[in-house]
Amino acid sequence: LYVGPLRLLAAEIYERLTSEGVYCNLFTGQEKKEIPFATHSAATVELAPLDRDFDVVVIDEIQMIADSFRGWAWTRALLGLRCKEIHVAGGMEARHIVERFAATCGDEFELHEYERFSDLVVSDKSLATKSNEKGSYSAIQAGDCVVAFSRNDLFAIKREIEKHTTHKCCVIYGSLPPQTRSDQARLFNDPDSGYDVLVASDAIGMGLNLSIRRIIFNSMFKSNGENIVQLDHSAVKQISGRAGRRNSPYPIGEVTVRDPADLEHLQKCMKTEIRPITKAGLLPTSSHFELFAEATKKYNDMSSEEEFDVHYLHKGMLQFEEMARLKGDFFLCRQTQMRKIAKWIDDLPMQLKDKYSFCMAPVNEMCPESMGLLKRFATKYSHEETTGVPHREFVTNRPRSLEQLSVLCSKHHRLELFLWL
Repeated sequence: LYVGPLRLLAAEIYERLTSEGVYCNLFTGQEKKEIPFATHSAATVELAPLDRDFDVVVIDEIQMIADSFRGWAWTRALLGLRCKEIHVAGGMEARHIVERFAATCGDEFELHEYERFSDLVVSDKSLATKSNEKGSYSAIQAGDCVVAFSRNDLFAIKREIEKHTTHKCCVIYGSLPPQTRSDQARLFNDPDSGYDVLVASDAIGMGLNLSIRRIIFNSMFKSNGENIVQLDHSAVKQISGRAGRRNSPYPIGEVTVRDPADLEHLQKCMKTEIRPITKAGLLPTSSHFELFAEATKKYNDMSSEEEFDVHYLHKGMLQFEEMARLKGDFFLCRQTQMRKIAKWIDDLPMQLKDKYSFCMAPVNEMCPESMGLLKRFATKYSHEETTGVPHREFVTNRPRSLEQLSVLCSKHHRLELFLWL
């Protein structure tokens, strides 16, 4: 079994094994392919099947066990998968936490270290000489990848490069459909395609093999969903490491910034050793909330405190988070999106476990259309009715503007959400 952070990675493993004649299952939020007589499986980490036995499990990007939103899925996979042997791949910062878990479980631990095959050079010059300098991307070169963190910035940079130079750009960002991302990557990697510059978000940090000569950070700041924050050294190193990869035509990778004000932060990040991970993420399951409701009911029968009704998940989440105390090697992952969804659907007549499942849906809570689709589906489900998506809503023409492209991406996300549901 292979489990990784992206559907793109799981699908890549599935397709590669299938093309070699190996029977392989695929488990992701949007696809479930169970092949008769399969000997191998590939899954996104959240969908790792804990109820099956395996000889060998490979867990990719293990350092994400410390992620404040998704870390729980790696903890669940590492401690919950039933297998004879687990191989974990990722940054060395996860070594000590994995070693401690192995000792706690009474398992043997082996460490294999691998060195980067090519050099990575940090430039001592930025692309622009001033922060507000116009035309800074006129000095772009073939094999360069400009990293930005908003869709508007990505397409503005693409337009600037193609207007002021002879280069043509591919674009990759997280909300593009996986197949489109793969197509753009293949186009950029093909030396005869005519597309020799890449403009991308941090989506390139994992899962795509790209022939990048130089990484250029347009900015060192991005939104984390709640605030604008400066990139930490782990993220900077992860993205920078995409330059000069093994088997690419560039034996030496390079990394720099557009804004000279960001150069010092880049150099500091690249020199900083990544701190070892000390805690792994956890997330309560629907069973935990049900047990919590029973425990509070038993306690409140003997007091005047208001109890947590098992049918109202949102209130239970708030109380659980307030009262939870974690010791040792664990922290409680953030449940911001789950709480928003729970509040939306808490008035529906459903069991708690069903509400919990809806709260795990990959919905963009900032998109009213996606949240509306989720609420409609949940409402129909609670009344034991079938539902679908309006066909006409998804009939569309080829986008000819950034606004039309945004609308098309939003429609694609709603279709993916429907498949997940």
